[in-house]
Amino acid sequence: MRRFRLPASTLQQKTLLYATKRPYSTTPPHPTDIWQTEPKPGDTVYVGMSGGVDSSVTAHLLKSKGLNVQAIFMRNWDTRDEHGECPSEADWRDVQKVCQKLDIKCHQINLVKEYWTNVFAAALDEYSLGRTPNPDILCNQQIKFGVLMSEINKRLGSAEWFATGHYARTKRRGNQTELHKGVDDKKDQSYYLARVGSHKLNNVVFPLGSLIKNKDVRKIAKDVGLHNAEKEESMGICFVGERRRFDRFLAEYLPQTPGDIVSRDGHNLGTHQGLFSKTIGQSAGIPGWQQK
Repeated sequence: MRRFRLPASTLQQKTLLYATKRPYSTTPPHPTDIWQTEPKPGDTVYVGMSGGVDSSVTAHLLKSKGLNVQAIFMRNWDTRDEHGECPSEADWRDVQKVCQKLDIKCHQINLVKEYWTNVFAAALDEYSLGRTPNPDILCNQQIKFGVLMSEINKRLGSAEWFATGHYARTKRRGNQTELHKGVDDKKDQSYYLARVGSHKLNNVVFPLGSLIKNKDVRKIAKDVGLHNAEKEESMGICFVGERRRFDRFLAEYLPQTPGDIVSRDGHNLGTHQGLFSKTIGQSAGIPGWQQK
């Protein structure tokens, strides 16, 4: 039986899947510095669409500027939920419906194998070591702004521009493209993009970076008549979903080795079903304790 020793204070440990926000420049702006370069009318821009309101409004905003907008739906996960349907199937239907409304082409690219290898397996390795990874960060680095962009170029032709519904902004400073926070503090997603290389952002646009989600984006969606204007945000990790307990999900892939939870002064505080259920960096509850 493995014993889990509760640290006296929160221990922050950075691993392969963790990311620190890039330091934002304190250098005074140069006259040639410009916020986010923009595509010109007629340019082709591929928009990563998930079926949610953010990416849908992104596609609308770009098309309204006279761009040749094409939607890309990235399928990462195939496992069906307890109701017999893979959530991505419903998301794909939403993407198709939005694209029909906006009169733009849509394509589906299956990256299940790449996601399993580069994101899911790597996350399992971290959980097995008792650490808390952030799969979304690695997904953006390895899949969305990595494999996906390569697949677009291979299957659909060289992409002039790529866009997503992230709440972030970019700034050109000389030959470098900097990543900056979105103006909506409640929705800023620059953290999740922090491991995407600067060169990968040269031809990327984030149309929502200067907008406020609840004030601007949903209103635009309603005005346009998008069916998903009020669609709830997905808050779960994509491969887990929102209806399942995370520790039970991990137990399907990692061996359970129960043990005691012991304080530094030797008091037995409870038990755990495996180190992956009480990881460093996680706000973990202990049975019988109100405080996490």
